[in-house]
Amino acid sequence: MARHVGDLFRDEPDQWGWRGDPWLWRALGERFAHVTLPSTRGELDGMLRWGFAAEVGRAMSGDAGAGVFVERFAHGGMSSGHVSPSWWSATGVPLLLGRAGLPGLRYVVRSTVEQDWRSVRALWLENAAENPVSYGADLRTTLAMTEDDWRLRARRGTGRDTTAVVAVAEDGAWLGIMAAQLPADEEPAALLTGVFVRPRARGRANGVADALLAEVLSWAALRAPSIRLWVDCAPDGAPARGFYARHGFRRTGRRRAADGLPNAVIEEMATALELPTVHGSSGEPGEE
Repeated sequence: MARHVGDLFRDEPDQWGWRGDPWLWRALGERFAHVTLPSTRGELDGMLRWGFAAEVGRAMSGDAGAGVFVERFAHGGMSSGHVSPSWWSATGVPLLLGRAGLPGLRYVVRSTVEQDWRSVRALWLENAAENPVSYGADLRTTLAMTEDDWRLRARRGTGRDTTAVVAVAEDGAWLGIMAAQLPADEEPAALLTGVFVRPRARGRANGVADALLAEVLSWAALRAPSIRLWVDCAPDGAPARGFYARHGFRRTGRRRAADGLPNAVIEEMATALELPTVHGSSGEPGEE
């Protein structure tokens, strides 16, 4: 049974996305060689996503086309040095999570695209009905939004200064969504703008929120020194405040009325961002 995260990388897959993927596999195995295996699926998922971003220099989510080139992993041959974020998201990470044998829901995290607008709309309508302060608008306002509005929100997953990632279950059901952006003003911090996880997928045991946040933070860490968010000050916001505090967010002392919800008060939380140091890889993939 695996004791360290690095133990999960001992046996290499038979198939890869691109020629650089075996080298990344080995680099991650070295990175996590002495890291104790966490007790929850979400925490492990988050570790893998942060490790990927640190080694590759980009977040795992998104459409990479022909792959992402990493010079350290170039050792000759077609597609040499290229790694496939889509392979890691759809195959590599689920394989490693399965080897760990940790309980929790099985899902894939990916970026949203414009064609997802109906699913994006369904999630945000659910959020607005359950907690308009969390969503930032009441249900009536949300229902009045046009198809173009929803298409714009879905496109944030492929935007230059925005991201939106979703956790999709094995049966295709959307479990949760999270978004962030780089503000257009002079504020250096990235802004976490949308968070919702469906009730059946909540909780540390499932790890959906942990995985989504790890993906968003790894995206933001490549672009900004810190990230901030606004959260409900009322008792209903206590679970969210506790979740963010567990991930290093702290209150900044700033408070304001929620937009369009004058009776609701929200407060700012923020955390510094820094990717771990890149570890080098050694030896040919598959060699001892």
